[in-house]
Amino acid sequence: MMITIPFTNKGAFLYVEIYEFIKQSITEGSLKYGEKLPSKRSLASHLAVSVNTVDAAYGQLVAEGYLEAIPKRGYFVCQIDTYLLKQKDQIQEESIRTATAETIKIDFSPNAIDQRIFPYEAFRKIFKSTFNEYDSNLLNKPDIQGELELRKALVELLYRSRGVRCTEEQIIIGSGTDHLLQILGLLWGRNKSVVLENPVYLKAYNIFEKMGNPVISIDIDEKGIQIEPMQAYSDVAVYVTPSHQFPLGMSMPIDRRIRLLNFANQEAETYIIEDDYDSEFRYNEKPLPSLQSIDNNGKVIYIGTFSKSIAPSFRISYMVLPVELLKAYREIADAISSPVSSLEQKMIGAFISSGIFEKHVNKMRKVYKGKRILLMNALKKWGKRVKITGENAGHHLLVQLDNGLTEEDMYRRALARDVRVYPVSPYFIHGVPENYKSMVLLGYGSLTDEQIYSGIGILKEAWEL
Repeated sequence: MMITIPFTNKGAFLYVEIYEFIKQSITEGSLKYGEKLPSKRSLASHLAVSVNTVDAAYGQLVAEGYLEAIPKRGYFVCQIDTYLLKQKDQIQEESIRTATAETIKIDFSPNAIDQRIFPYEAFRKIFKSTFNEYDSNLLNKPDIQGELELRKALVELLYRSRGVRCTEEQIIIGSGTDHLLQILGLLWGRNKSVVLENPVYLKAYNIFEKMGNPVISIDIDEKGIQIEPMQAYSDVAVYVTPSHQFPLGMSMPIDRRIRLLNFANQEAETYIIEDDYDSEFRYNEKPLPSLQSIDNNGKVIYIGTFSKSIAPSFRISYMVLPVELLKAYREIADAISSPVSSLEQKMIGAFISSGIFEKHVNKMRKVYKGKRILLMNALKKWGKRVKITGENAGHHLLVQLDNGLTEEDMYRRALARDVRVYPVSPYFIHGVPENYKSMVLLGYGSLTDEQIYSGIGILKEAWEL
């Protein structure tokens, strides 16, 4: 069998092209086990290359185990396990997904922000004033708990906006919520059971599970996580998103909050992790007070982030520890280093202290409220065929259809038209309950009015509404 190789002449050595072509032919099955290849001389003559070029290609294939050289007989294809072929299929599928992602025209991401209203000029000025060569601490290793200026600014901001009561000594600065949850895991060790909402913020679930903590999932109802199923457990950590449950969007009312605090008060080592990830963005009423603000017994660990209020690229989050846990943190603090640069922390601290942060959040709230109304009005034109929930807060709505399409149908039909929506099923730990099927998330943070209109028009056609 003679081999014809379409040389590309794109700068690679000719022997590399010969090697790659024969290797691909073997892994794809075009050249089969035991098949004899042309001699070096005959292949070199056929391809109009030197014998040394073919020899180098054959030598590499023999070294890697694709060919076997049998003296006085020639070169033969070795037996290759099917794993290589499967691996190639997976890579092809992944590249297809990547290529599809690159063609997305409208992305209803629940995590994106509107970069057009980012206060670039304000940050430019803050950067210039913060990057001060006369600041002897600028290039030093950050404080383990975070820069004092940022922590002081947070004390005042959190009290004004969320009712959080704390001192700067109680605040820990981290690189994202994930990092802070890992710190808590180090505080407690693997024996601490963690109770999670179902559905849940997936990263929280994955972090605790991978750290070895027993994970207990408890279904939510219209008021948030249910309290009665928790009574079977003691000395646990309860992870909740009470102001805006992720991903379903309901808020935990005061009676459920008090019952949750009473549950935590029953056991000395039971704590509540309050993830207040996007509490600034509530549109019909003022932001709800935090759970921590009504905690009188040091049971609530409050966590917040700037990923929605400033930008996801600022991987800065913060945690307010109860005094009792602060003591435990300081015992392990020497083994923990701050992953957030001093400069970024100082910039965020100055951004808050200057008052520009709160002005920016107010502006964002107005812009996102307008987008939310626009999206809701467009969806309401679909009539009774669509149910809309989660509309009071955050950066996304939940859309549920009753026209027979499954969640997967909704996702794939949208993707086929270069529109990305986000299924809700991955957030459920033990399967999707019947009343949440055929549901997807539609985020609007980064979209223009035109993109929202266009996207909803495309979805209406794709979903045959």
